[in-house]
Amino acid sequence: MPFYFAYGSNMAVGQLSERCPSMRFVTIARLSSYALAFTRWSTKRHCGVADVVPRGCAEVWGASFEVSDLDLLALDRHEGANLKTPAYRRITVDVETPDGSLLSAQTYEVAAKSKAPLAPNHDYIHLLRKRPVEAVCSRHG
Repeated sequence: MPFYFAYGSNMAVGQLSERCPSMRFVTIARLSSYALAFTRWSTKRHCGVADVVPRGCAEVWGASFEVSDLDLLALDRHEGANLKTPAYRRITVDVETPDGSLLSAQTYEVAAKSKAPLAPNHDYIHLLRKRPVEAVCSRHG
């Protein structure tokens, strides 16, 4: 099964488990040379939503999961990767685990980034700050 690097709202256990029933938490992970940014307006959430953007000395922490190929296709749909004008596109990245191992994983980046930052709203920030990895570890661990 492929690895998926989750960041932003996809680290919310309820959201990811609905989209990826096969998910199995592997480890927390760090994506080097990328920064977390809010470069896409979500009409569903009415705010700016998370993206990873290349940035030399930055890093994004997230969670690595094993997911089935079918679940990756479901994520493509949820992330709008299959739209005529894609919202996000799936990319392959190398993430580092706490023990220093590298995993090749799939993740998503915004396809057409806003030039100006787009503010997230209170509810979205609350979702991002929920400590989802701890919940996943306790449920699957």
